[in-house]
Amino acid sequence: MEIRQLKYFVEIAKTGSFSEASRTFFLSQSAISQQIKALETEIGSALFTRTSHKVKLTESGQTLLPLAQETIQKMDECQNRMSDIKGLLSGELKIGLTPTMEQYMRIAMIKFMKLHPHVHLHVYYKSIQELIHLLRSNQIDLAFSILAKGEDDWVESIPVISYYIRAVMRDTHPLAGRKMLTFKDLEHQNAILPEMGFKECNSVEYYLSQQGARLNVRATINEKHAILNILKQTNFISILTEQSIRGIEHLTAIPISELNIPVTNYAHLLKGAYHKKSAMVFLELIKESIKAPYTSL
Repeated sequence: MEIRQLKYFVEIAKTGSFSEASRTFFLSQSAISQQIKALETEIGSALFTRTSHKVKLTESGQTLLPLAQETIQKMDECQNRMSDIKGLLSGELKIGLTPTMEQYMRIAMIKFMKLHPHVHLHVYYKSIQELIHLLRSNQIDLAFSILAKGEDDWVESIPVISYYIRAVMRDTHPLAGRKMLTFKDLEHQNAILPEMGFKECNSVEYYLSQQGARLNVRATINEKHAILNILKQTNFISILTEQSIRGIEHLTAIPISELNIPVTNYAHLLKGAYHKKSAMVFLELIKESIKAPYTSL
């Protein structure tokens, strides 16, 4: 029984597909099938039932799956500890994040890859629910999102980035000279909001409902750069983070009194588990990325 065979087995069990597993490991489907057949021969029992559409675990497969996952985790932890003892950053680092952290993640990724060329970086963009599941099942090392872990006792959430939400507009807008705005000031302004799911829109929707304010929302767009380009050419306003316009000419961000409190992003780690050195290094780079100029991208 080889560790690679167990990895193939776990991937097939997760995806329900030999072809998906072959793509994950950059092997032919026949090569994956041969390894699984060898594993089944050694165990003396079939691990999957195969149909024309997908594969399912047999009773033997269901018994093996948690044991295989634990074995892979222990092997990975052993390799990570040995690398850390030698002071080397190598192997793999698997990170998950919600799309709202893309800007900070991009800065940290570029710097990390330059500083540590022997670490293969895997980055997954998922919802917070999916990220916590991946973290708890040891499929990622580190996760980032706008939300804390809530009641999940398996996960530790560490605040890493705080930011403010602002009214963003071009610098020739009639309101551009104001030091502070209220939702009342914005009620009669044409607005473009980020699509639901973005941190700005979630926070704005909440505070609008609390204040009873109404924006004249003309459009919602799920691409932030598209919003910024429209703002530069019109007298529309939007609600975005102050970091959104770093390094962008002809736009200004003005505080909104009802939103003038910090919003925090969190790093999530598996509580009580061994955290590889590369994950801790990346976490520090994320914190540093707050101060990095936009032009450094």
